[in-house]
Amino acid sequence: MRKQQVDKNKDDLMPTQNPHRIVGLCTSSKVYNALTELKHLEGHRSAKFLSLLAENLVRKGLLNEQEVVHMLDLVVD
Repeated sequence: MRKQQVDKNKDDLMPTQNPHRIVGLCTSSKVYNALTELKHLEGHRSAKFLSLLAENLVRKGLLNEQEVVHMLDLVVD
């Protein structure tokens, strides 16, 4: 049992393999693979990706901050 716990912890600490760098993948597959590669990081990676996406869209003028806040209100409620 102890060895299984050690092996599980080792897997948790292994570096990612950058699945979004696989040649020939479409954009949606790159995003999906990067976000779901490590189960214990899915929530964090999804939140980070969405925050970067929102920031980029606001910077490009495709969204404004009020629209982002409104969408966040819908998510939180």
